[in-house]
Amino acid sequence: MVMIVLGIPIAYADSDRDSKLEFAGTLEETLGHFWALELNLDENNSKLALVHATHPISELYDTMSTHLENNSNFDEKLEQTLLELKDKASTNVSREEAQTAIDEAKEIIREARGIVVGQELSDESEFKMQLINGLLETSKVEYNEAVVNGVIEEMAEFQDGTAFIWQSQQIFSTFENELDPIDAERINEYYSQVWSDFDSRAEPTDVINSIDLIIQEFEELSGIQSIVSDHELEYLASLAPLKQLKEGVEPNEVQCKITHSLVFKSSGQPACVKHSSVQKLISMGWSQ
Repeated sequence: MVMIVLGIPIAYADSDRDSKLEFAGTLEETLGHFWALELNLDENNSKLALVHATHPISELYDTMSTHLENNSNFDEKLEQTLLELKDKASTNVSREEAQTAIDEAKEIIREARGIVVGQELSDESEFKMQLINGLLETSKVEYNEAVVNGVIEEMAEFQDGTAFIWQSQQIFSTFENELDPIDAERINEYYSQVWSDFDSRAEPTDVINSIDLIIQEFEELSGIQSIVSDHELEYLASLAPLKQLKEGVEPNEVQCKITHSLVFKSSGQPACVKHSSVQKLISMGWSQ
């Protein structure tokens, strides 16, 4: 008897994984918002509680929905749950009632993960590392938008950045014991530095460097490079060079980290980007 094994094309497998990673990323950000919502309810801060109660439906649900096209009933259930959260989990109801609503929403998120991502991939350490790095990349942008000269100017964005750091650490805790103790200890030390930077309202460049240490650890452990959004590419690429220009450095003499290359935007402004991002930026017409 001849057994024929039909393999899954690599391109399709990668595409399917990326799709599930995108969906899972929105779930992790949503859980981060739930954590921030709980904190603001504890402090009776109705304004910020509302912000975090509405962000999942206003900023994340559309992406979630595209991955639930084949499950319209659950999609409707998810949408309704997120829509109602702002009323069910607010300072207008008792803290206990609000927590019940949040816990129910968390359960919906758990169900969504099972439907789209599945248990096997959800339990994979490399997949978790990718989710962590996605949260960390986003937290860098949020922090930059929030803190100016050591002062929090946008509290909602600051809390977003904090929530995504916190959520990334929750994911890390699920597989930390599987790592070499030395690696795990080093990552925890890096996290401590990030929290210290947030507490001291450090310069965005310092926060980025601290977070990048964690990202690089998970890139090395997983063998998978973190995915940076176009929004973040533009911000990260312009930040350090701009500071150097203000200090009188000539554009063609701007120094980049060893992991980054010096490129020039279409406007002629210098930028430092990861080596692997250079061709992508050129193809987008973003850099020369």
